[in-house]
Amino acid sequence: MLRPTAFHAVYTRPLAIINNNMYSLELLQAINDWQATGIGNNKTQIAEEILAHSQSLPNKFKSLTSKCYRRVALNGMNSVLLGANMQLPETYSSWSFDKSVAQNFNGGVPHKGYQGVIFELDNKDTGYSVILNLSELFNDSDFIEACERNQKNIKSYKSGIGYFMNSEAEVILKVDNLTTKQIWAYGGYSNSREKLAEMFFGHKPNSQELIFFDEAVKNANVKIGGNWVTGAAKDRIVKLHIETAQRLTKKK
Repeated sequence: MLRPTAFHAVYTRPLAIINNNMYSLELLQAINDWQATGIGNNKTQIAEEILAHSQSLPNKFKSLTSKCYRRVALNGMNSVLLGANMQLPETYSSWSFDKSVAQNFNGGVPHKGYQGVIFELDNKDTGYSVILNLSELFNDSDFIEACERNQKNIKSYKSGIGYFMNSEAEVILKVDNLTTKQIWAYGGYSNSREKLAEMFFGHKPNSQELIFFDEAVKNANVKIGGNWVTGAAKDRIVKLHIETAQRLTKKK
């Protein structure tokens, strides 16, 4: 019984070493840079670094197996362009397999003055390529071991891999265009608490009535302020968005 055990030890140990060598320091640093600073102007450079150093990784780390989501904050011009052209050009970007991550990203619904939109990309769609499935990667024990072993050599580790790990269920994609058909949710704001209470009572509420109103809102599980609109209500907004944007651009 000793001989097969010894044989097994000799041939499985090098395999583990090979697996760990898939995750070079250059790849780990690029992934760390993406998580720490990938939102900035250098995201193209970082994405291409990841591509260059991930060539030997198995296909499971470069595939999309389910829908994913991306939250964006559009300024006035981009919002009009999206509606008028029914698409916006896109490039390397972060997506999440978790809807709640997209909904809560960067504080949730963007501040007034920006149009918040969450896009949904189906893995059956075309017009995209997977740069790296970080969510799948962070579920790999060899990758986690490589990160821990090299953390002292990874610059800004605590603000990248060490901070985020797999908390955002992230996948890095290169997408040709974001389209109105891919809109899963629109961000919007309700009226103020005081205005809603006035509408509720039919007159300007006093302090006791505001307390009653707050309790009623809490019991109804309604959120005042920024909210994401989905489903049929979202479809109506998309239709209005397109019609308004196309009317505005025709005037010019």
